[in-house]
Amino acid sequence: MPTEPALYQVIMMGSLDERATRVRDLVQERVRDLGLPADTIKFVPEATPEDLNSRLPAIGIFFGYAGVNAGAHPLVDKLVEDSSTIISAVSSLKAVKDEIPEPLRHINAIELVAPDLNFDRVASLVLESFRLLRRERRLFISYKRDDSQAVADQLYDALDARGFDVFIDTRSVPPAVDFQEELWHRLSDSDVVILIDTPGFRSSRWTTEELARANATNIQILHLLWPGQVEDAASAFSYFHFLEDREFSSRNADGSPLGLSDSAVDRICRHAEQLRARAIAARYRYLVDSFCDAARDQGLPVNVQPQRWISVDLPSGKQLAAVPTIGTPTSDRINAVFNAISAANGGSGGTWALYDGRGMLGSWLSHLSWLDEYLPVKSVSMARADQALKDSVR
Repeated sequence: MPTEPALYQVIMMGSLDERATRVRDLVQERVRDLGLPADTIKFVPEATPEDLNSRLPAIGIFFGYAGVNAGAHPLVDKLVEDSSTIISAVSSLKAVKDEIPEPLRHINAIELVAPDLNFDRVASLVLESFRLLRRERRLFISYKRDDSQAVADQLYDALDARGFDVFIDTRSVPPAVDFQEELWHRLSDSDVVILIDTPGFRSSRWTTEELARANATNIQILHLLWPGQVEDAASAFSYFHFLEDREFSSRNADGSPLGLSDSAVDRICRHAEQLRARAIAARYRYLVDSFCDAARDQGLPVNVQPQRWISVDLPSGKQLAAVPTIGTPTSDRINAVFNAISAANGGSGGTWALYDGRGMLGSWLSHLSWLDEYLPVKSVSMARADQALKDSVR
């Protein structure tokens, strides 16, 4: 059986000794524990940059060594220029200047010493960078109950078993909760939407609005076309998966398709994971690139830290910490942001939870403004980040 293509990339730089081997083995072990193939993450040595796929999310790890030769690592400058996440591993925090190239010295380094000092932490940072933990693997199934309830349930069970946090209306909305408000909230907080396009799907006002809202952001759309359904103009940004009659393992009494075969479900789940990889790359890149560009336009030095937050050196000598928050900022996420920055001794000039407010409900945006009055972390939408930066240097 051919090997499935990798979906995420780790660029291995510096001294690729036993530390690099240990990190790779730990990451692959964690990936298998999540129920994903071990080759989901591809490890690319800096010596073979031609193996990198520019369309897939990537982070870098630099394994420091004594007397580091900065000229031997040209990928470092490119990753810094691209505002990519880079983990700098050193034998001691006192050895940063000797073991790490100058462009990376403003990034918080991590002591990594065999056989076990901080290896688990680095492996966790890799998984967190790709948002591979269940609480971050959010997916939304959009369908019409009368047409495709059985298939929606099949996909829910299969994706849940693969470590996704799946939203489906019949299982995910508690009693006495405003159904549509919860639906919009979860849609904006998902990386991938699976649309099950049956003959009656497009007649629903809710399903067409879901499609429009997803199209307005970097949420990826996996569009399952029922047999006989054709592409339409409103779905121009979708990735189509054409369901064929032979992919159904069961049928209704009238002969119409009912349940999918196991192999069809597996293919759909794999396609969903591929789109999720693209989604987190696009959503994270939008926030990081846009914010770093805004800061640089104002002459402010910026660095992307290995814990995926952006440090901004303010004229006052203090440091602003901006944390890209993919999806909807919530009080627990904001609390996690505060704890992470506090642990890194960052944010002397303030801490921001940076988010993309496009397509987000006005009521939720108002809620975030209210939270700003009481929490030590300020929620900042990318749309107003430029003005917020200007205010921070006054």
